[in-house]
Amino acid sequence: MTKPHIVLVPGSVHTPACMVPLMEKLHALGYTMHCQQMASVGNPSPPSDLSEDIRVLRRTVEEAIGQGNDVIVAPHSWGGVVTGTGLKDLSKGEREAQGLKGGVIRIAFMTSFVLPEGVSLMQRTHNIPSPTFVPTGPNLTCTTPELFYNDLSDEEQKHWSAGLRSQGIASFTTPTTYAAWKHIPSSYLLCQDDLALPPAVQEEMVKAAEEAGAIMHVTRIKSGHSPFLSRVDETAEWIQRVAGETLA
Repeated sequence: MTKPHIVLVPGSVHTPACMVPLMEKLHALGYTMHCQQMASVGNPSPPSDLSEDIRVLRRTVEEAIGQGNDVIVAPHSWGGVVTGTGLKDLSKGEREAQGLKGGVIRIAFMTSFVLPEGVSLMQRTHNIPSPTFVPTGPNLTCTTPELFYNDLSDEEQKHWSAGLRSQGIASFTTPTTYAAWKHIPSSYLLCQDDLALPPAVQEEMVKAAEEAGAIMHVTRIKSGHSPFLSRVDETAEWIQRVAGETLA
């Protein structure tokens, strides 16, 4: 079968560099990979809302669709906020209704936020344990990066922490305007050892999405917040299954 293209969407304060191990693994398995840095990450003058991040995502997805490819969008953490609100009219069904070929056939959430319309990340994380972010002007800096990498070695934690960037405050406070997961079948990689986005919160979001009518296939793994670093093979195999491959 023709394999769908995969669009990876990094979480807050992360650049596409963190996705390289997973991208290389999937590329070796025959997948065409796409990943771009979001506008609110590492930007001294970050956007005042989510519109620029959505623009980056849509451009990347449209490039992946090309002349008619099927696409799976796989967001991590905050990347699910952008993905959920940014994929309107890009599903395969919606595009076919317009006489266009290809489109997004599935969202593959990786320990990711799944928000309904009209809710910001800040509202969803109120009163739950989460990484500490300190404001500096229009940006936030994470001061507890170890929560992202609790199942990596000390050396690996230092390496990936050194690559973190600032995050625009507005990207956390801007409410969503759309919920793509209501219209596109979805899968969720639920990480049971996650210290940054607690498993109980992941479970709550999945349950709420299902109650709102979402198709949400859940896979649970023993992983911290960054399975694309600590569980590369397992995460790649999960995406293969999401893409429709039957593995031995």
